[in-house]
Parts: sequence; C-alpha cells; structure tokens
Amino acid sequence: MTTKLCILGCHNFQPEVSAAIAAECWDDVVVVAFPVRCGRPPINWDELRSLIPADCGQVVVLGRACLKGLGDPPADFPATRVMPVEQCFHLVAGESLVNEAIADGGYLITSAWLADWRSQLKALGFRIEQANEFFEDFAKELVLLDTGLDPDATTRLAELQEVTKLPARRIAVGLDHTRLRLARLVLEFRLEQAKRKIKEQNRQHAAELADQIAAMDMLVQLAKTQDEEAAIAAIEDLFRMLFAPAALHYLRVENDIPIPREVIPADLDNAMRSLREDYSWTPDGQGFLLRIGRGDQVLGLIAIDRLTFPSYRERYLNMALAVTGVCGLAIENARNRKKLLEAEKMASLAILVAGVAHEINTPLGIGLVAASSMQKQARELAQNFAARSMSQSDLQHYLELAESSTNLICRNLERIGNLTDTFRQVAVDGKPLEKSSFLLKDCLDDVIRSMGDRLPKERIEMRITCDPELEIESVPSDWASIFVNLIGNSLKHGFKGRERGSIDIRIELESSGKGLRVVYHDDGVGLAPETLARIFDPFFTTDLQHGMGLGMHLVYNLITHRLGGSIQCESQPGQGVRFHIDVPVGAQRKIIL
Repeated sequence: MTTKLCILGCHNFQPEVSAAIAAECWDDVVVVAFPVRCGRPPINWDELRSLIPADCGQVVVLGRACLKGLGDPPADFPATRVMPVEQCFHLVAGESLVNEAIADGGYLITSAWLADWRSQLKALGFRIEQANEFFEDFAKELVLLDTGLDPDATTRLAELQEVTKLPARRIAVGLDHTRLRLARLVLEFRLEQAKRKIKEQNRQHAAELADQIAAMDMLVQLAKTQDEEAAIAAIEDLFRMLFAPAALHYLRVENDIPIPREVIPADLDNAMRSLREDYSWTPDGQGFLLRIGRGDQVLGLIAIDRLTFPSYRERYLNMALAVTGVCGLAIENARNRKKLLEAEKMASLAILVAGVAHEINTPLGIGLVAASSMQKQARELAQNFAARSMSQSDLQHYLELAESSTNLICRNLERIGNLTDTFRQVAVDGKPLEKSSFLLKDCLDDVIRSMGDRLPKERIEMRITCDPELEIESVPSDWASIFVNLIGNSLKHGFKGRERGSIDIRIELESSGKGLRVVYHDDGVGLAPETLARIFDPFFTTDLQHGMGLGMHLVYNLITHRLGGSIQCESQPGQGVRFHIDVPVGAQRKIIL
C-alpha cells in the first residue's frame, strides 16, 4: 500500500489546496478539511484523528487561530508537522499583498467563504440585516482573493457588497502561490520517503549479506573433510554453530535407501522419510527439515529442531538453504573420493571447491555490490540528464561514487587474483580439522600479534595472566576465534570514540582441577541493560554498518556447544564489560601443567 501525505486545513481554503494538488497530479497527496471555527473552540487531536485516512504516512496541519493550544501529536499518530501561518490568507496569496490589504482596512475573503456567505454570517452570530453594522466597525472594504475556482464569485461579491454597504474589490491571485507553497511540502515528504526506503533496503541487504558471508566462512571446516562421516560431522557442527538447536538428526541416504546413524524420534523420522521438497517445517514447528543432495539425487536428510531462537527460523532456513548445495557437494565428493582413493585423483577437489567458495565469495560479492551500486547511480544520472534535471551536485556525487566503487572493485579483483595463487597449496596440503595439544598462552599471544596495528601499545594496554606451561588438547582455531571476537568487540564497541583502553585476560585452572576458567575484562564504555540482555542473540549488533551481529553468538556456541562450557557477561554503562568463561577439563580431554 502506497503511503500518502495528508494535508489538513480549514474548509475555507480546501478548494484552493485541492485544486493545486489536482493541477500537479500529486496522487500521493490527499487533502482533508476540518470545520471553520477560527479557534472558537480550537481543534483537537481526537477530532483530527477521525479525519485522517488509513493510508496516511505523514500529516501536515495548516492553520492559524484554529491551531492554538494544539500541542504535540499523540504517540500513535503518523509523523505529523504542525505548520501555523501568520495569516490564513498567506496560503493563497503573497504575504506582502495580504498584509497591505489588511493594513488598508480590507476584510479578506476567499471563494469558498463567499460561496456560503449567508451561513458564514450566521455562524458569526449576525443576521443579514445586521451585516452593515458589523462590518463598518472594523473594515473599510471587502477584498476577494480570487483564485478563479468559482465562476460566480463576482456575482456573490456584489450580493455581499449590497448587504454590507462597503466598497468591494477583487484581486486575481490564481493558484500559483498555493502550488508553490505546497510543492515544498510534497518534495520534502517524498525525499523523506525515499530516504526511508533506501535505508530499509540497505538494512535488509546488509543483513542478508552478513548471513551469506557468515555461512561461507563456516564452510572451511566442511571443506577439509576426507570421508563421508567426517563431512556429516562437519555439516552437523556447521548447523549447530549457526542455529544452536536443541536437537539435530542426520539421516544418510544412499541409492534412495535411508540409513539411520542413530535413533531418531518417530515423528521426526517419519517426517524426514516423507520429505519430497527441498525443505519442510518440523512437526512441532520449532525447526526445519532439509534435503541434502546433488540434482535429483538425495544424499542425506537433516532435522534441525527446537531452535534456541525460534523467532529467527525464517532467516535460519534461508541461510541453511544457501549452504545445502555445498553440503551436498561435500557428501558427493566424499563418496567419489572413497571410490577413487587408490588413484588419489579426487583428494583435493572438495578442498579446492570449498576454498574457492570461502575465499573468493567475499571479495567477489563486495565487487558485485559496488558494481551494482555504480550501475544504479549511472542509470539515475542518465535519467536526470535526459529529463534536464541533473544538477552539478548530482554529477559530483556520481563521480565520487564511481571513484570509490572502482577502487573497491579493483582492490577485490586483485585480492581474488592473489588468492588463486594459494589454492594449489590448499588443495595439496589441506588436512581435516583435528584436535591437537598446544599452549593456551601461546595461542593467545599469536592472536594478539595477528591483530597488529589494531592493538597499538601506546593506546591499548594488554594484561595477560596465564601459566605459560598450561597445555590443553583442543582445536586451536576455536580458541583463536573466541579471543579474536572478544578483543575485536572491545576495540570496535568498548573503546569506540576513546583514545585509550585496557584489556585484562586471566586464565587459570579451578581449585578442583576439573575445569578451566577464563575471565576477560575491559574498561570500555560498558553495555546498556537492553544490550546486555541480547549480547549473545544472533544478528544483534549496535553497529550494523560495521558488524554482522554474529561474533558473540559464535563465541556463545563455541563455548557452550563445542567445548561444553558456559559463558556469562557482566556490564554497566561506563564500567566496561566482564566475561566469565568456564570450560570443563573433559572438553579438552587433557590438561598438562
């Protein structure tokens, strides 16, 4: 439904406003008139509420004495602008003309007032025979501001003149003044609507792009699998990391025969075996079922049920559908690899394909977005040029956009070119993601070194408390991701707008020796209560332009699902943020002091 601008004004001026809008063919503008009372009594918001059309997106209220004491609109009103004028007649004629006529003792009238002058006199409390006495007290003449809308205006003016016994004159003002006055309101409304539409489109595009980038980044683990069981485990891990479901079940399919890998609840098992489309909702509606395959061949069925955040199930499903093709490719490649193991001809295919999907997708996507934006701006500039409405600022804006977009495209094409040189080594040397023993402090030190200039010593003070001999068996990249996201969050949000900051990280074994505790603290700006309550929610961010809203959600999933631990956050505005992370020893299999 198209959102319209609603102009509310006095009934005496409705014909002129309506005629001006009709002349300009503004089909997104409607005019509504309220009764003529000149402030006796003033209009109120409840009275105006009943006049506003349902498709009204913005309201402009025009008037003078009738607006006295109106105040601010109620919270449930559309966006409203109250625009009082010095004289009501300024709506149809220039200020100097109106002011001079009033100063000369003229009683100004419009065609709409004149068309019903007898009722107007009655509304003022006078009989027709009293009109002469009434008008002589304050007026020297009658002045009709004639916009040309009433062909009988001259006749009506003569009738009123005969009753009032005052001289009368007619000033032809036309509709130009009214049209110009309204044109600015309409253009401002349309500009605001256009900005709102562009902002919403950008928000949706950024959210969708963030979803796709996150999914591509998490395909690295899947890309390094060597056999079907490892691929299935990677797919399950991928979906757990992305969606944090309470239940996840995979049903392997080979030669159209389902092969259970575990005991699946009867209702889910029947729903999975009955799936004929690419997806379906689970019987309880709290998750979805996916078909993993290549072409018409079904390779597996997966159930993601009882989502931690079911309100995001539509977005989750779209993200899952975007990666099922790669998942199917990984399963197919695993099966092909098994058949061709002796020749080893397929050993690097899945790694190469997934490497391309992960590494090239991001710069290619950025380049396509930049090219699309430049194409759109070029089309709009051409249209403005053809319509002879192109301004110098339009051209300057396009040239600046063209320069920044081409620079962005060139940088990302160069990045793609550099990445292709590394794919050969990835294809040959890629290995499955495995746990290994490593020193946790060394892992943290590597993360800090990798951040380079983002952690300048003169601005950011790092205090690390950790036994350098603390050795654990885990996936180093998991811990690196945890520390990268925590430190990155402090730099991006905690120290935003600040010259200096400090980060304190304390890692130690619990006294019982059964768990590992990590306490992370920064002295940044802290979190508001509403932000603290949603910090681990997926897609939640306080800075959508520079974040996807998945960093802390991934930290939460890594710690709670992969490592079997827990994470809690404490913060108050202005007092920094503190994370308490507890991980059981069993999650790493061994800890060697």
